[in-house]
Amino acid sequence: MTSGGQENEARLDPGQVIRRFGNRCLRLRCRPADPLAQETRELVEHLWLILGTEGGVGLAAPQLGVDLRVVVIRDPEAPKAKSRTTMINPEIIETFGPDVAFEEGCLSLPGLYRDVVRPRGVVINFTDESGHVHQIRSSKMFARIVQHEVDHLDGKLFVDHLPFRTMVWLSPRLVLQLLGHLIWKLRNRS
Repeated sequence: MTSGGQENEARLDPGQVIRRFGNRCLRLRCRPADPLAQETRELVEHLWLILGTEGGVGLAAPQLGVDLRVVVIRDPEAPKAKSRTTMINPEIIETFGPDVAFEEGCLSLPGLYRDVVRPRGVVINFTDESGHVHQIRSSKMFARIVQHEVDHLDGKLFVDHLPFRTMVWLSPRLVLQLLGHLIWKLRNRS
């Protein structure tokens, strides 16, 4: 994440970890990324490394504390050779189909899973790491993952889509997540 006068955290270091619920970088709207910049290439490489280590299906730059509009997605339904998608400056231009509930989780909220209602399909425009522009229309698991990851770029978390009653019921678990973040912050002085 970057902000005026502070050192640019977009420069990656090997010790970076996934930011957890409570970290302010998860609530900021990210700025556009230059697809051909060295900074973006390093970020994409690091996102894939962390996603492979953590075992998720998607990861967004703000989850590493970087305020750039970059996400990586590993589609569990695609053949292995086509399962990896890097999206730079993704923009959902259309949603379609009925709203459907599906259980979601997030690497920034470890151990928390809940049904989230989202449109079945999306049409998304994005640039890849070579600077080529793509448009994908999907109504499969990929569409769900895209919506979740693009939310991260706009400072939203999957829990923001939950009904108020569910949020009240989850509040003790969310408080524990916040406490975990504060303890980590104190230990790392960040």
